[in-house]
Amino acid sequence: MLNTNNTTRPQAIALCRVSTVKQSVEGSSMEVQDENARKTADYLNADLVEIWKSKGVSSRQGKNLARKDLNEMLAYAKANKKVKFVIVDIADRFMRGGIKEHYYWSGRFEFEAGASLVYAQKHHLYEQAGTPMADFEEVMDVMRAKSSNDERIGKTSNGMQARVAAGYYPSNPKTGYMRSETPGLHVPKEPEWSILRSGFLQVLEGIQIKDVVASINANGYKIDTHRFKIMLNDPFYAGIIQMSSWTVNPSGLHKAMITKEQHELLKNIVKGVVYTPHKQYNPEFPLSKIMTCKECLEEGAKNPKIVGYTNHNGRGNSYNRYKCRACKKNYMLRDDLHGELNGILSSLRLAEDKVKDFLAGLRHVWEQEQATSFNTTEALKKRLSSLEHDKKEVVLKQVRGTLAEDRADIAIEALDEDIATIKQQIESISTIEKDFVEFVEFALNTVEGFREKFWELDQEHQVWCKQLLFPDGFSVSRDKKVYTPTISDFYLCINTEKSHKNDSLTADFPLWYTRRDSNTRPSAPQADVLSS
Repeated sequence: MLNTNNTTRPQAIALCRVSTVKQSVEGSSMEVQDENARKTADYLNADLVEIWKSKGVSSRQGKNLARKDLNEMLAYAKANKKVKFVIVDIADRFMRGGIKEHYYWSGRFEFEAGASLVYAQKHHLYEQAGTPMADFEEVMDVMRAKSSNDERIGKTSNGMQARVAAGYYPSNPKTGYMRSETPGLHVPKEPEWSILRSGFLQVLEGIQIKDVVASINANGYKIDTHRFKIMLNDPFYAGIIQMSSWTVNPSGLHKAMITKEQHELLKNIVKGVVYTPHKQYNPEFPLSKIMTCKECLEEGAKNPKIVGYTNHNGRGNSYNRYKCRACKKNYMLRDDLHGELNGILSSLRLAEDKVKDFLAGLRHVWEQEQATSFNTTEALKKRLSSLEHDKKEVVLKQVRGTLAEDRADIAIEALDEDIATIKQQIESISTIEKDFVEFVEFALNTVEGFREKFWELDQEHQVWCKQLLFPDGFSVSRDKKVYTPTISDFYLCINTEKSHKNDSLTADFPLWYTRRDSNTRPSAPQADVLSS
């Protein structure tokens, strides 16, 4: 209780509120509002008996209807009939949710407790209450408070969306994760992370979810089936950042528990779709489903892919063959087909001129990007300098005793977080500039490595290699010839083994021209068929 000595004067209660660290340090601090409230009580010739001080009260529309501080103040005023005034510094310290919420609460104080709302910085609005000019000015103040609040929320939302786009998760850590030194970058929390990951994989192996949950609980981590199913549906565990209706980032910076493919399977399992792991790839027939039958493809057959099988002749002999799934007419020995394709792969050589042109173009783009990055870096450095200056100012106020220790600590902690984020962004840009061209060169070397080791790759990487080397794929005709309609512009095709009737490729005659180019290159041979 602040002042109850005079039993004849009316009483007042006050509300002091800050919602940001910046407000606690600058002109809207608790100390300033407290002093203004006391002066206003003296001006009203009233005793200030109670002050409510609130920090971080939500300003989202609708949240003010159940605010704890306002409910407590109303109950106090209703219980103490001598309370005639509710003092707040300015309109936005009372409410920032808009006209309806503002007058909902001011009306409740007026009609339920008989207490009038008084603004410490605008006494005249109380004195002139009910006049058109005073009412208009108050409404404008309330609208400015809402506008300021909407702008702040918009900035916060934009900032969070930018963090999501950069791969961070600007919210509380998910189960199995914990905060790191980098804001928004969550790291595995052991042993929970490994226990839960093992549970995810057990579900994929076909173990019942309820049994997996029992196993997780037995390992010391308590979780119920409902919560575990929510986790199985959560894309965060597959490295995907998804918040609100913002653009989804499929490449979060946190360590994923499972792959994106596994996540899709888990979602189906939760829905009740039966999942039975089965073998998708037979290394004995690597061209199954990735090479097509030429004639069926041209005829528009529904599934013109070739598949491998082992043929038994009934006399103890067996042969590995491929056949077309659509026409059932295109049969060939596996080793013969492999030999045909291997001849094409072996005849490909990187076209140095094209590669140089490509790298030169990328270097030009990189230089432009570097200029943009330079401007971004300079802006970030200015922002960093400003934050460091603000921190020094807070420290000086703390040393001089003009800022309370707890307020200074809150401000310094918030500034340190912002400083760390800016430094990380500067470092990230610097790394991108340094590694960009090296990465491109590495990528080209990787493609060449795929070509040289095509038969050692798994089918997924063989498909990648096919798409990179032969953009329109490859097919085999019923007369056992392999067709490659187009070959990547990064390669020359040089016949090194045999001389073909229709082929005259040499090191001086690159296969840049597809059949689509033949009209502009009439002298180019029909070199899209390589056969023995």
